[in-house]
Amino acid sequence: MAWPHVSDQFVGEWRDGVGLFVYPTKRFKTVTIHAAWIQDLAVDRRAVGATLIQLLRRGTESLPSRQVMETRLEDLYGASFRADVGKLGDKQILSVHVTVANGRFLPGRPDTVGQALDFVAEVLERPAMLNGAFADEVVEQEKVLLKRQIAAIINDKGQYAMSRLMELVSEGQRFGLRKLGTESEVDHISASTVTEFYHSVRDGAPFVFTVVGDVDPDTIHEYFSSRWNSTRQPLATIDPYRGRHDGQTVVESGDVRQGKLNLAYRTGITARSSRYPALVMYSGILGGFSHSKLFLNVRERASLAYYAYSRLDSALALMTIGAGIEFADYEDARAIIQAQVEAMREGAFTDEDVAYTLKAYANDILSEEDSPGQLIGRHLEQLLVGGGLTGMDLIDALGKVRRQDVLEVAREVELDTVYFLTTEGKSGHGE
Repeated sequence: MAWPHVSDQFVGEWRDGVGLFVYPTKRFKTVTIHAAWIQDLAVDRRAVGATLIQLLRRGTESLPSRQVMETRLEDLYGASFRADVGKLGDKQILSVHVTVANGRFLPGRPDTVGQALDFVAEVLERPAMLNGAFADEVVEQEKVLLKRQIAAIINDKGQYAMSRLMELVSEGQRFGLRKLGTESEVDHISASTVTEFYHSVRDGAPFVFTVVGDVDPDTIHEYFSSRWNSTRQPLATIDPYRGRHDGQTVVESGDVRQGKLNLAYRTGITARSSRYPALVMYSGILGGFSHSKLFLNVRERASLAYYAYSRLDSALALMTIGAGIEFADYEDARAIIQAQVEAMREGAFTDEDVAYTLKAYANDILSEEDSPGQLIGRHLEQLLVGGGLTGMDLIDALGKVRRQDVLEVAREVELDTVYFLTTEGKSGHGE
């Protein structure tokens, strides 16, 4: 197969549950390889997936320990390797990632890319096992580490409060599940269950392989096709949130030193919509930057928050607002946040607000162009959402957004759920 000879854009294909995408570019002297299995988040599989990712860091058949793996990476001119668990919408993303110096820029022009591809293939296809299964002792060690990670998330009260908000919004739907699972779920994992899970995702889960760097797409395609060309489960795009609540309020208490106020709003617009650039501008003016309404009015002028921001979920058609506040300021902070949302609905923003927001977004988007990881992440998001603009295309679309476009999306944003994490003894359901 011959792919178009292009530069600084993705080429590739998605077919039969398998995707291969290459971003040829001369901007980087490294090559980044990213491989990901994708599965629906599920209570009986999420913690097993997180455990598997940790096991993949422990070694392979020919590199049977973490230390040996690190030595091999050092031999590859200091290549970096990581394995991660991600989440987007209702999907869990199990990925491995290698960045290696491009041999074209090294003495003797060694085939570092080919060796890095072999490294990734062995991690995915031949992890270290004992008699065809992950070793009991190793699995138990990784379970302990995973439980520590889960506890660390709970102890990060800002992250915990946002995850609780999403649980309340989802009301049992998959997108509300946390990506690592619970400590109880980890307790039920055994070497046999994680081995069985590994074979199921290796052989059947939707699989995306992405390479960014100064490489020949046809060479990557030939390598990929010789190893991963079987039919897998189809990849279903993420369903947006349709809305179940009308401003439900939940107040919970915990061992916190600062109140965490989080609000979720339905937008009805995902990244694949032609109206998404207008929504992006709306969120930026409301709470995306230091010149935005939430920052200026809630934090600076009223001194009611340590931080205040708005953030879009491009897959779920949701906008979240987060603020760190004093416990006693809950009512005032909530009122002024909602006043800013209402002000946007009424068109209380200036041409200067629009100009500042466009410039800030352009700077952020252009900075992503210098990060292979960001390029890969937003492309994967496009696949899972089912479309959307990125890079210069998004900047151009943002520049064409009219004031009336922002007003129209502002009037469709609806409050769904409010969650406040406060100090001990002040929990309960609100209105």
